[in-house]
Amino acid sequence: MKNRPAGKWVQNKILVIPGETDCYIYLRPRSSKWQYYLNHPGEGEERKSTGLEDQEAARKYALDKKLQMMARHQQGLKSRRVKTLFDFIDEFLEEESKRIKPYNQKGFITEDTFRLKSHHLKWLKKFYHDKSIKIEELDYPKLKTYPTWRGIPDPIWNPTPPKTNHTISTELTTIRAYFDYLLDKGYIPREPTWDKVARESRRVNRRDFLNPRQYMQTINTVRKWANSQAITENQRWNRQMVYQSILIMSNACLRKGELKGLKWSDLEPNPNLSKKDQTRGHLIRIRKENTKVGEPRTVQSPTFERINTIRELYGISKHRQSPFPFIPPELADNYVISKFNKPHEPLGPGTWNRCWAEIRQLCKGRYWGKKNITYYSFRHTGISFAVSRSVPLLQLSRNCGTGVRYIEDVYYHHESESKQTWDILNQNRKFHDKVNQQQDTLLVDIEDMVGEENPHGEYDWDRYDVIVLPPSFPFGGMENPRLTFATPTIIAGDKSLVSLIAHELAHSWSGNLVTNATCSHLCRYFVDIL
Repeated sequence: MKNRPAGKWVQNKILVIPGETDCYIYLRPRSSKWQYYLNHPGEGEERKSTGLEDQEAARKYALDKKLQMMARHQQGLKSRRVKTLFDFIDEFLEEESKRIKPYNQKGFITEDTFRLKSHHLKWLKKFYHDKSIKIEELDYPKLKTYPTWRGIPDPIWNPTPPKTNHTISTELTTIRAYFDYLLDKGYIPREPTWDKVARESRRVNRRDFLNPRQYMQTINTVRKWANSQAITENQRWNRQMVYQSILIMSNACLRKGELKGLKWSDLEPNPNLSKKDQTRGHLIRIRKENTKVGEPRTVQSPTFERINTIRELYGISKHRQSPFPFIPPELADNYVISKFNKPHEPLGPGTWNRCWAEIRQLCKGRYWGKKNITYYSFRHTGISFAVSRSVPLLQLSRNCGTGVRYIEDVYYHHESESKQTWDILNQNRKFHDKVNQQQDTLLVDIEDMVGEENPHGEYDWDRYDVIVLPPSFPFGGMENPRLTFATPTIIAGDKSLVSLIAHELAHSWSGNLVTNATCSHLCRYFVDIL
């Protein structure tokens, strides 16, 4: 606040404490209400209205302000309060924005981290929902209950509480940092305390993943979606980019952010492999600005064919002398996953979101059940598959850019859902042949291991039911589209007649879908026998 000439503004100046000129009351010209003046050492001057016309009442009001200032100074706190709790949130975020760097670095944060902190503090605003609350009026007992409030649904202020306490703990980390800022600046006397948040096992909080069957069902559906003809050239390009991205994320265990920032110059042949194996596996250099932890790494990846497919989409011809996708030097800094006709720009977030909405609509109800599948789920699935086929943990950790302990805690979860699936999978001769040839298990395509597609094609009848008829039904089974009639004798109790159901189900392809073109041969047969 600027100092004003005392003679112009002050009339009938009265010292609040005799002999101390740092606090007094006065009247402004043409005003009947007393003003007070208070000097805050090191913080400037304060001139405000008391709102009182009685002189003695105004003097006591100013004295109370001076005593509050002295008390705060004795605590080592600042005394001039002009901002609300919400104003200080904006000030804190402004200071945090000065620490933004393109990649993780000690003492700095990324743009994504900043957005996350902003989101967390929005919940603190909803918790208080009173924009006028002053920082010195902070309700510590109420603030203590934030974790409890956050976990209880409220139709107005908290309609969607977090599914796990891990989210609440993450929000509290940001809120604590905010109050640490207020404490360091001398705005509050102490840091608040909060209700305890129950710790949850990291095994429980793992992201959803796809088992082999779900994975191949999803991949087959996404492939058909990407190859659809009833779309524009721009849409077809975007779908192909997303489809190939899903395959790369699954097989190379990349995060979406790492893939989005990938450039052609980041792809290299693997010199440790033979010429033949170089046509299958290659190296991906992940730059530190694209990583979650701000550390560069090199990924061994079996995604040569996927990268080659993308190269062909760009119309870049293959170099005869190299099995590795040849990219002209002038295109080296272009993005691998880019916009249509704009190779120097990465695929935009809107395109990623729109494509995922379409994929989710196609797959969620059919294959995923109650699982919350996201783009990240494909990285999670890829790591899970690698763990199941006994890839050395240290090798897997370096490839994925995550700790060995984290892999042990999060990805060893096949006891229930995947054990039987993997027992069957391990009987796959094709996969065993690859392992027996002592190839690097990281260079085995998930699609090759599982089987890229059902050799018979997808089930086209949406639903399959079996109806067990009365004992008078004389046959073992009779196939129909979507429904098989079966005799009660199939219920043997020891699953010995499962083959009968498998036989009838097979007719959903051979018999119900594939039939003879005409019945002329049957007509000739009946003529002959008659």
